[in-house]
Amino acid sequence: MSEAYSKQLTFILILFVCLLLMLSFFNRLATDDYYFIWDVRNHGIITGVTSQYMEWCGRFAATFAMDFFYKAFDVNYSYFILFPFISALLIFAGVYFLLGNVASKLSFVITPVQKRLIAASFTALLFFLCVDIGESWFWFCAQSSYMWSIIAFIWGCVFLSDGKNTFFSTTLALLCIVYVGGSSEVYSVIFGLFFTLYLFHNYRHSGNFKSFLSINKKALIVYSALGISFIIFLIAPGNYLRDGLFPEHQFLNSCYITAKSFAKFGIFYLPFKLPYIFIFAFPFLLLGDDVKSIEVKFLQLSLKSFFIKISIAFTIVLFIFFFIVAYVMVETGPPRMWLLSSFLFAIYCSVVFFYAGYKGVLKEKSLISLKYCSVVIGVGLMLFHLIYQYPIASKYAKANDERIEFITTLNKTIKGDSLVYLAPLPPAGMLYSTEIASDTSHFTNKELRLGYDLKFHVALRK
Repeated sequence: MSEAYSKQLTFILILFVCLLLMLSFFNRLATDDYYFIWDVRNHGIITGVTSQYMEWCGRFAATFAMDFFYKAFDVNYSYFILFPFISALLIFAGVYFLLGNVASKLSFVITPVQKRLIAASFTALLFFLCVDIGESWFWFCAQSSYMWSIIAFIWGCVFLSDGKNTFFSTTLALLCIVYVGGSSEVYSVIFGLFFTLYLFHNYRHSGNFKSFLSINKKALIVYSALGISFIIFLIAPGNYLRDGLFPEHQFLNSCYITAKSFAKFGIFYLPFKLPYIFIFAFPFLLLGDDVKSIEVKFLQLSLKSFFIKISIAFTIVLFIFFFIVAYVMVETGPPRMWLLSSFLFAIYCSVVFFYAGYKGVLKEKSLISLKYCSVVIGVGLMLFHLIYQYPIASKYAKANDERIEFITTLNKTIKGDSLVYLAPLPPAGMLYSTEIASDTSHFTNKELRLGYDLKFHVALRK
C-alpha cells in the first residue's frame, strides 16, 4: 500500500468510527432487553440463567454474559452506549493479532500499519455487510448470542494460532470456545465444522496418529471443549419446550426454505453490498500485491481455480448454515442470526481480493485507478451515512428519552390500573427500534412495563 492510499483509507476508517460512535451514542435499550433486566433484577443472575436453560433455551454462556451486564447496569442505558464500539474494537484487535499470527506462519512481512488498516477494513466490511445493522450491532440482547459468539471464535483462533502451547493461551482459547459452544446452536455447528476440517487436514499431513496428537494437542483440547459445551447446550430442557412452539420440522420444506434464503441472499442482499465490498475488501487486494514476491506452497493455484474452489466451499458452508436455520426455525431466520452469513461472506471477499492481489492480476495503472475510485466512493458513502443518520438517530433517541421520562414520572403519581397511550417513536435509521404496539398484550408493551415496573398498561396511540 502506498503512503498516500494508507492516509486516504485511514480517513475513510475514521469516518466509519465516527459513524459507529454517533450511532452508539444515540442507541437505546429495546424490547427483550427490558424483560431480561426485569428477570435478573428480581431473580438474580444464577436463577435467570437456570430458568432460561430449563424453560426456554440452552444458551447458558450468552445468557450469563448478558445477565451479568443487565444486573450491573439495569435500565441505565448510558452504560450500554459503548458496547457496539467495544464489540467493533474486539473484532479489530482479534483480526489484527490473527493476521499477525497467520503472516508469521506464512513468512509474510506485514507492517503494523498494514495490519491496523486491514483489521479496521475487515471490521467496517462486517458492519456494512450485516443484513440488519441495528439488530446485529445495536440490540444488546442479540449481541450476546451472535456478535459475541463471532468475537469469541476470532479470539479463540488468535490464542490457538499463537504458536505457543502455554497454559495461559490454552486456557484463554478454552474460555473463548466454551462461549461459542454455549451461545448459539447454529453458530456452534458451523464453527465446529471449521475445527473438524482443520483437524482432518492436519491429520492427513501429520504422517501418523501419534505425531498428529503431539502437534495438535492444544487444538484437540479446545475442540473437545467446544463439543462438551455444545452438548451441555443441546440437552437443555428449554430447547425442547421452545421447539414445541415451532411448526413440524420437515426435510423437504427445509430445502425449500433454504432455496428462499439463497434467493434473498443473491437478489435482495448482495447487490446492495457491492459498494462496501469494493471499499473495504480492496485493501486486501493491495496487501496481496505487496507480498506477491513471497512464494507460498499452497498459494500456487491460478486465480480462476482458486476462485472456483473457494466459491464452492463458501456455497456449501452457506447451504449448511441456511439449512440448519431452516430446519430448526422453520423459516429463513431473523436478521440477527444472518450475522454469521455476513461474517462468512466478509471472510470470503477478503480472501478472494487478497488472492487476486497476490497473483498480480491487475496492472499498476488499473490499481491506481481502482484506488482512486474506492477512496472517492468510500469518503462519499461515509459522509452520506454520517449526514443522513445523525438527524434520524438523534430525533429517535430524543423521542425515546422523552417517552421514558414521561412514563417514569407518571408511574410515581398514577394510582390503580389504567391504560396510557404513547405517541409513536420516529424511525430509528440504522439503530434497532424499541417501538411498542397498539395492542397492550404485545410482548414489546409487556416488556416495557416490566423494565420500568409500571403500574399501568401502555399502548401505541394510533
